[in-house]
Amino acid sequence: MSDGAADRGSLVNDEGVVLFGDILRLVNTVGDRAARVMRAAAGLSGAEFEVLLRLARHPENRTTNARLAQELSVDSGGLTRLIAKMEAAGLVTRHPHPDDRRAILLEPTAHGRDLLNRALEAHVPQVTADLLEPLTRVERLILRELVSKVLASTAQGRQQTAPGPCTAQAAPQDSSHVKETNGDTP
Repeated sequence: MSDGAADRGSLVNDEGVVLFGDILRLVNTVGDRAARVMRAAAGLSGAEFEVLLRLARHPENRTTNARLAQELSVDSGGLTRLIAKMEAAGLVTRHPHPDDRRAILLEPTAHGRDLLNRALEAHVPQVTADLLEPLTRVERLILRELVSKVLASTAQGRQQTAPGPCTAQAAPQDSSHVKETNGDTP
């Protein structure tokens, strides 16, 4: 075996590479199941569900295209195509922004909100069974804290390596759902 083969062997089994593969497998397994459940319950794709869910989390259930693209980590062109498709399906509407003539506000329609609720009623038990039931309460808190920490670190890294001033900054992480543990976790 040459030195190059030995180097490849250590890289193949690198801790970060293995962990990343495990995370991808988890996301794909749970995500595929979630997509099937939401499609069966409400006819929504994963992307449509995510747009409606993000809109529902905003004050007055609406936000700008730019903010939504930032939150979803997608480019504005891809989001524009998705929003056009969702608008044609009667899931969202676009309104002029009252304070910024260049911006458009996106808002779910009553039909979009109804489908989101149907999807959530099916999705919540499925994702709870897949992600939460195998873990204790303390493990759930630790997992949430660790995921938030890695997300914050990668978002900060993207901002530091961003090429030029026109690059959109990552959305701030919402840690309001992470409960304080007062040091009683291992």
